Amino acid sequence: MKTNLTLHAMTGAIALALFVIGCSSVTIEQPLSTHPTPVDKDQFEGTWLVEKSAIEVKFASNGVARIAGTEWKDDHFRLVQGEMIVTEGKENKYISIRFGEDGDWTNRYFFLRYTFTDRGDLVVWMPNTDAFEKAVETNALQGVVTKQRDSKNINVTNTPATLLDFMDDPERRDLFEYRKPIVLRRIVAPEKAEQSPERDK
Repeated sequence: MKTNLTLHAMTGAIALALFVIGCSSVTIEQPLSTHPTPVDKDQFEGTWLVEKSAIEVKFASNGVARIAGTEWKDDHFRLVQGEMIVTEGKENKYISIRFGEDGDWTNRYFFLRYTFTDRGDLVVWMPNTDAFEKAVETNALQGVVTKQRDSKNINVTNTPATLLDFMDDPERRDLFEYRKPIVLRRIVAPEKAEQSPERDK
């Protein structure tokens, strides 16, 4: 799938990333949470800087967050949108993200592990495709590995609960790229973004 590195970064990284480059990835057919809840809502909502692009995060009333940004293409700005579901495991927290294409949502989700620093920065880690490929090949996970010349996709077909338990095992730290963290910085918090000049007086 062609995706945009910027978006791949907040989920890559979230960064509405995952739109223009062909890259290796791990995907699932359902989000890790089947009943979304607004986990870490106050920390997620706002405007984030990813590399040189800004993205907006806002939770809807159903517990699903929307992420949006723009990209410059064919002499026009194009809106890029994603749908984000946050999941708490026993040990770690994760993000499941899918993107809109031509008015429709993609039928697969990308996922990342995340945490927030004490200063409020968002740190995300991408799945280690080699580790997930090995897990499928050894039948530790169910899935399909699709290889191309310069990339590969591992589509995990286990239930979300089974996959979550598998990833949350402290002995399986090789499943994510912990040596390659992606850091996002929030540049506008919701309270400040919505505050009018009159309220400042």
